[in-house]
Amino acid sequence: MDRLCHVEASIPRKPPNYGGVKRKRGDDELNWRKKKSIFYELPYWANIELKHNLDVMHIEKNVCDNLLGTLLGDPHKSKDTDNDRRDLETLGIRQELYIYKDGKKLMKPTAEYTFLEANRRNYCRFVKSIKFLNGIASNFSKNVAANDSQILGLKSHDYHVIMQRLLSVGCLSLVNKTISSTIIELCTFFKQLCARTVNVTDMVEAHNQLVIILCKLERIFLPAFFNIMIHLVLHLPEEAILGRHVYMQWIYPFERYLKKLKDYVRNAAKPEGSISKGYVVDEALTFCSRYFDDVETRFNRPNRNDDGIQPTRQLSVFESQCKPLGKQSRMDLDINVRNIAEFYILNNSPELKAYLNEHKQEMYLRRFLNLNEVHRKEFAAWFF
Repeated sequence: MDRLCHVEASIPRKPPNYGGVKRKRGDDELNWRKKKSIFYELPYWANIELKHNLDVMHIEKNVCDNLLGTLLGDPHKSKDTDNDRRDLETLGIRQELYIYKDGKKLMKPTAEYTFLEANRRNYCRFVKSIKFLNGIASNFSKNVAANDSQILGLKSHDYHVIMQRLLSVGCLSLVNKTISSTIIELCTFFKQLCARTVNVTDMVEAHNQLVIILCKLERIFLPAFFNIMIHLVLHLPEEAILGRHVYMQWIYPFERYLKKLKDYVRNAAKPEGSISKGYVVDEALTFCSRYFDDVETRFNRPNRNDDGIQPTRQLSVFESQCKPLGKQSRMDLDINVRNIAEFYILNNSPELKAYLNEHKQEMYLRRFLNLNEVHRKEFAAWFF
């Protein structure tokens, strides 16, 4: 770093003093001399441990895009194209995946890391059937193609949810154990990296495990799969140690705010003026809305899933803070399940704690060996 601070600015690409032709770089010169950042002119920049921040959001999105596109065989996003197969012949590796001729046709062997047509449809149907709580993720059923063969139009946060929740579960029974276990390990690493609590020891161990995971991926996928984004994954644990919590560094909040600013644009010819005017109007309306009591504003608007005020019940165990959805259905319980449900309700009611203790005391005086079992079976009849 000390040497980098004293690097002099290089001569332009085609200086007039050299006849206006491209100057050849000498053997002792490095390419990064022409790409010296202006930040190195700051006096404190050489002492900063984390000089740049790799965005976990974009890295996770691109890694998931590579994985999902290759597994589903997406012709636009897969890293298993015809040219990638021909690269294997140039490198002389993975002969079982070479493109071969069958008469007048060129045949492409099916790789073990690509879903079969039936498995691809099963995975798309699995993603289509998933329902999350409000605010957790978007509706994935809108992103699945009509023929249940591809997943299209995903956002960055959708890739985040798929990488940490759906990919590891969905591929468990659709590919062999070696491939599924490697994908699960990679998904577990991203889940650990994005956790609310980051332990330095865990990150050091995760870095060591990540080296093994990438080696396993190299034995599974083609060389074209390993672009710069796959390489940057290896540096994420170190940056998590230096920069601490990932959720305080990624770009999700900035992307959301930029989306809000883009919505202000009404005149595409002058976007800056539209954003400025829209921001001022929004601030003025927000300030004025604080003084309106009889008008629905963002401050008195009910929640998106407002359950309303539920009627009070005599027992606190029945006080529900939500309302049921859908059509009611009747279900008949057998006597054993009903007794278990009754005791659960009575045992979890704070208002009945005195009666529970009294019944236990009576059972104790009667010297029952299995006191808890007798108490569970006889308390309902004794109480009622």
